[in-house]
Amino acid sequence: MLEDPGLDPDELTGALRPAYGIDASALAFLPAHDLHAASYEVTAAEDSFFLKVRFGAGRDDASLDVPRALLDAGVPNILAPIRTRSSALWAPMDDRSLVLYPFLRGRNAMVAGLTDDQWRTFGTTLHAVHDSGLERSFANRLPVETFALSAAASVRRNQQRARHQTFRSAAARRFADFWQEQAGRIGAMLERAEELGARVRARSFGNVLCHADIHAANILVTDDGGICLVDWDGPMLAPRERDLLFVIGSRIARTVEPREEARFFEGYGPVEVDADAIVYYRYERILEDIGVDGESVFLDDSLTEGTRQAQADLVRSFFAPGGILESVEQV
Repeated sequence: MLEDPGLDPDELTGALRPAYGIDASALAFLPAHDLHAASYEVTAAEDSFFLKVRFGAGRDDASLDVPRALLDAGVPNILAPIRTRSSALWAPMDDRSLVLYPFLRGRNAMVAGLTDDQWRTFGTTLHAVHDSGLERSFANRLPVETFALSAAASVRRNQQRARHQTFRSAAARRFADFWQEQAGRIGAMLERAEELGARVRARSFGNVLCHADIHAANILVTDDGGICLVDWDGPMLAPRERDLLFVIGSRIARTVEPREEARFFEGYGPVEVDADAIVYYRYERILEDIGVDGESVFLDDSLTEGTRQAQADLVRSFFAPGGILESVEQV
């Protein structure tokens, strides 16, 4: 949450004590882009912790289990939840749940960038994730890659909306005009992505455990020079290209330069990359973004006109000269 929901600090510190054995002396709210949780820095004795108060009853959650299993298996540089005194990964608190992490001071790599050594460390860490063998442990709990291009349906719905609906929002009307102007390119993208999906679906890949969203904003660069892979919200079993997408010629969150890519693979090690899979994943990412943002601009009545315009401008940027679509086929 970006705004403090006003939770009772005494109630929170009172719940931390029996669950984690922590006597908190101070809590400070931290704005974060999570609509379903409030985040806090917890100060206790000589340590600091990062607390997420999740709204809704606790549940088994792969976003907690996967990073914890990786860290327990000896994979370094993973931010994982701290176990409660009963060894659980979250603690109940009425209709909410508490998840506690070590507090790591730093900035994400989209802001801080990565040094050559940090790129190598990122490579060795991601290789360790892929070679962890945990895909067997999570075989029945995580989604498995099917190359089905799930974003295609929302993109086609947006095409129909742009063509046939009228909108009260001026930003939405301009966006609908843009969609109709770009209808040929959008249709060609869909056709190309579905063609690639069918091609790679017929190949034999060895699925590994993937973070599935490991761009620069999900790498924390700590103040002591280390790195940590964070935000394990959507892990899945997929070809390793699902994660290498964010390194090989990537322009997601932050452009990866050829020198940086080379340093990454010095750490990751030699690997034969399926170029069709990389291109498929690039198209999938773009189509997912324009599908989600398109539905938001056209349908979300809670958006301000400024926010609606900003989302529309992001989609426009993909199609602009020098935009991400110009390099999507380059591997």
